[in-house]
Amino acid sequence: MRQFVQRLLNDLLCPFLQLGASFEVSLSLTLPSPSESAQLALFAPYCGGRSREGELQQALRLLAQGSLSGLRPVKQTAGHGFTFTWQGARSPLEMSSCQLSFPDSPAVRYAFDVETHQLVEWLMDWDEQAGPGDLPDNFWTWLLLGEAEIKQDA
Repeated sequence: MRQFVQRLLNDLLCPFLQLGASFEVSLSLTLPSPSESAQLALFAPYCGGRSREGELQQALRLLAQGSLSGLRPVKQTAGHGFTFTWQGARSPLEMSSCQLSFPDSPAVRYAFDVETHQLVEWLMDWDEQAGPGDLPDNFWTWLLLGEAEIKQDA
């Protein structure tokens, strides 16, 4: 595309160039971020449809943040603090790169890729009602047992 535009401009401006004029063309093609309503329309079929529209709107806002810090409750302890980061994609079926780390245990890190709609579904269930937020139980089960185990149980 860039070469086509450059050629077109050269052809159109050739007479001016013969007169000693000079020019440089800079093109930048970037896709705009989809509007909130466009994102809702893209993700809704993968994330509960209109029945969970409020949670989906909130999750899309969280998706744009790129990170969350929370606390995973553990019986008889104060819990485990964690940081969850990701590089989200623009569409539900594109892969998002995710990292999970634990500030109190720097050697423990998880890195994985998931389809963005799965990430959004986890974010839809982000729970911060009673203090620091937590990812849903199905995330922790998926992380510890693996995707194949979850599908067998379902």
